Amino acid sequence: MRVKSGCATNQAFELLRRSGRTKMFFVSRKKLYLTIVIAVLALLALGAWSPWVSLRYHGDGKFSDRGFFSYPRYLVTFSDIQLNQTGEYHFHFRGLPNEEMTLMLYVKDIRVDTWADSAPLTNLKVNIEAVLTDDKGHLACHAEGSPAPSNGEENWVLTFGGAAAYWHHRCNFVQVYPGRAYDLVIRVINVGQAVDKVVVTPELRGGGLELP
Repeated sequence: MRVKSGCATNQAFELLRRSGRTKMFFVSRKKLYLTIVIAVLALLALGAWSPWVSLRYHGDGKFSDRGFFSYPRYLVTFSDIQLNQTGEYHFHFRGLPNEEMTLMLYVKDIRVDTWADSAPLTNLKVNIEAVLTDDKGHLACHAEGSPAPSNGEENWVLTFGGAAAYWHHRCNFVQVYPGRAYDLVIRVINVGQAVDKVVVTPELRGGGLELP
């Protein structure tokens, strides 16, 4: 009888020991899943915020990150240039995000609310050339032409209704890369006679979440 009692006790102890291991296994697996979920969410949040992008940018211009839910999200604002006088302007920089970006020339100190307001700017007698190249010798974009009321192949088109700005389809949604250095050259040539003073602020913009 004592032997049987001892065997029963040992069997009960073994069952309890195995049950404890199983319970620990389930608890450990739940903790593992929870850890993975938290890590994935943290990586997604970090990727959306991308705090290192601002720290990685170096060179001419001011880099701004307006946040994941903004459109456009990334802005690089350069020094002003005048369109009423001949000139050549160089901007060197590196550390852009991996995005498609558009070159805009924002008009300063001129309010444009109607088509009539836009006429002096869309008929401006000047030729503007913009060239964006990287340190590997690749041409990212090359836009050249004059302001015009319509969207043509060689026209700088004016957007207005808020901030007025010129853009060119050849430097629109241009893919840029973080590991490359860039050189942006803007040339103002063939300025007509008696052209009023027009100052623009070049800006690269892109990325973000565009809501419908």
